[in-house]
Amino acid sequence: MFKKSIFATLGLCAVLSAQNFDTFLDEALQASPYLKANALEIERADEQSSLIQRYKNPKLSLEASKFTPDLGKSEAGYRVALMQPLRLWGVGKDRTDLARATQEEAKGLVTLQHAEFVKVLSLLYIDYMTQSALLELAREEFVISKNIANISKERYEAGTIAKVKYLRAKVDLISSKNLLNEKKAMRLASYYKLLAFAGLQNEKELDENYIFKLSDKMQTELQNSSAELHYLQTQQNTAKAKAKLNTNKIEWMNLYAAYEAEPDQSIARVGMNIPLALFNTKKEEKKIVALQAKQSAFLLQNQKTAFSFTLERLTKELQILGAVVNSTQDLYNAQKELLKMYEDGYKIANINLLELQNIKNQMIQTKEKKIMLENKINKNIVMYNYEVGEYNE
Repeated sequence: MFKKSIFATLGLCAVLSAQNFDTFLDEALQASPYLKANALEIERADEQSSLIQRYKNPKLSLEASKFTPDLGKSEAGYRVALMQPLRLWGVGKDRTDLARATQEEAKGLVTLQHAEFVKVLSLLYIDYMTQSALLELAREEFVISKNIANISKERYEAGTIAKVKYLRAKVDLISSKNLLNEKKAMRLASYYKLLAFAGLQNEKELDENYIFKLSDKMQTELQNSSAELHYLQTQQNTAKAKAKLNTNKIEWMNLYAAYEAEPDQSIARVGMNIPLALFNTKKEEKKIVALQAKQSAFLLQNQKTAFSFTLERLTKELQILGAVVNSTQDLYNAQKELLKMYEDGYKIANINLLELQNIKNQMIQTKEKKIMLENKINKNIVMYNYEVGEYNE
């Protein structure tokens, strides 16, 4: 009795010390090397934006000359020239717009990667909870099979049933034990897969009964909150900015200044080289830009439509699945009560063994169905929350 109390206390402590998903997620967000690597994308985009707006370097030319007249001795001279490329005013604005779009795209990508990380981690946690529930169900089935086998053994030894029935119950017990070991292995695999993705170094006791909650964002906020749609929009903006920059007929002019010193004179020059857009007017580029803009608009609209239907589907599925889970639980309770009556009847030889095992199998299948329905509900909640931006950074 004292030993049982100790084990019960230890089990209670383990449950109380189990870490829930919210705490587990916070630790993963802080520790994940994957997220830390992704965060550097913003710094890279900042450097890229500076690169886009960077001016070209000036060019300095130095020349030495030797003048040899027909009569008289030769004398030396020199020439110094400086050339600086100048960017046109409109081009500078286009480059600034592209730099800004590049930064926004990087931020959108980091937000999307953060949301996807939380989504995948949530789904892996749900798989872990499901495997834990299936393991508990396998334990429950093992206990029932063991009880039936013990009753069969007592009845066989008392001579009230044939040996074949006792062996059938024994085979069922061995089968349930094998299933129990399989479920232990599957739970272990899901546990370490979860820890590996989270990027955590230490093992933890995790809450196996966490309840995922559906986002309560208003319908009008949903499309604007989607990390995926926002990232697609930033990609479109970047593509437009690049295309607009590419349609400039002339981007640079060269301003130059030169000074020449000759034996009998000095020459100072200031001028400008202006490219003439006579043959390459970028007419084709402008048409391509217009077509790309239309194409991007259609694709984005398609994604928005798919987004709306996805949310509608998930919402309706959750309503239906909730009702099915409740009815499945009622069925399980009734089957469990029936199983108890059949077990009691089997003890006094009023119930056939096959009938008892059939009721047991039906009850286990019902409980497994409920577990998988709860798995589907939790995953739908996670997908809904992901779509509406609940997991954005």
